[in-house]
Amino acid sequence: MNELQIKIALIKWLFDRGQLIDATIINEMVVANWSRRADLVIVNGKIQAFEIKSDLDTLTRLDGQLAIFTSRFDKVTVVCSSRFTYEVKSKVSSNVGIIEFENQEKNISFKIIQRGKTEEIRNKKFLLNYLTKAELANLLKENNVFRIDGCSRKDMEMQAENLSVKKVRNNILLNLKNRYKETSDSFVSTLPLKKELNVNDLQLLRKKSSLSKVT
Repeated sequence: MNELQIKIALIKWLFDRGQLIDATIINEMVVANWSRRADLVIVNGKIQAFEIKSDLDTLTRLDGQLAIFTSRFDKVTVVCSSRFTYEVKSKVSSNVGIIEFENQEKNISFKIIQRGKTEEIRNKKFLLNYLTKAELANLLKENNVFRIDGCSRKDMEMQAENLSVKKVRNNILLNLKNRYKETSDSFVSTLPLKKELNVNDLQLLRKKSSLSKVT
């Protein structure tokens, strides 16, 4: 089973478990100046990343991926083939979730090995990098910071550092949900209508411009 087949089955599994209610799905979010890419991100009161390791993968990059992802997402879950479960469990902390999958005839089954924990990201620099420059400017305006005309992004981020973590987080969650609402809603609306999904359905989650990006 390749990554796309596992991803589509994982989304359906999460949907059937009621974990996508009022959620926004982001496919392939690039982080840390394009150095890493989260396979699947779910935004629903928290920002959760899923990293998929299929039978066709290795675990050579996992340590580096987790170092980046755990600093930028509230919760990280590794979704791995049963052949990798023991090694993944030996690598990750108790905060990281582990979901094991197995291919049973034509179906993929999932089992929670380790639930992991949610720890809200409070590093303002990482949080602010979720915003586009226009969204960052709006955040400052909404909080009565007017010295933004002609300011560089770096200057605006420095001004936003004075805002509370709560205000920054709430703004980010709102902007991420709004930014990807159209593609996510389009995809989620197909889930109750189909007994089986195929990898082509993932195209509904792809924005027209490029991969989702977070620095």
